[in-house]
Amino acid sequence: MSKTAVLSEVLPSSCEEVLALVKKAERGDGSTLPALRECMKIPEVVGLFGGDLARNAQLTLIGKLCGKNLASQEALIGKLELLRADLAGQNPSSLESLLVGRIVACWLHLHYLEQIYSEREIENLKVGAYYEHCLDRAQRRYLSAIKTLATVRKLALPVLQVNIGQSQVNVAGTGIED
Repeated sequence: MSKTAVLSEVLPSSCEEVLALVKKAERGDGSTLPALRECMKIPEVVGLFGGDLARNAQLTLIGKLCGKNLASQEALIGKLELLRADLAGQNPSSLESLLVGRIVACWLHLHYLEQIYSEREIENLKVGAYYEHCLDRAQRRYLSAIKTLATVRKLALPVLQVNIGQSQVNVAGTGIED
């Protein structure tokens, strides 16, 4: 029997079958595992069922920031997507994509803390110091993620040295190939 024939027997063929499979899996039905594993090889399916933990955490934070205001939620989601696309560039490596995701998460968390801090009337010095500490830590994580992305990109660039002397041109590179 061919691998294609086995896959067609395992994979659901309609949205209703996928939903039924997921409902069975949510109840702990182990017989769903072969089909689930095949479905989860498709990146879009993984995203649909919560496989992107970073994005799930961001959506939770957006929910806390915006409450039931759908316009604010969509605006913030759009801002994060623009930020992610801008930082990632045209062809990011897997490592760059992870770092960009981290920068976006840190950006959101930092601004979440800034909003909480600015909305509170803090009369207790210990509470104020706690919020300042949280903000400082969030700022450090944010800047550290930015610096790491810059370092990764700098290391990925080829080094080029051009020496121009009398009647000679020497060009040297790192010899590192992509």
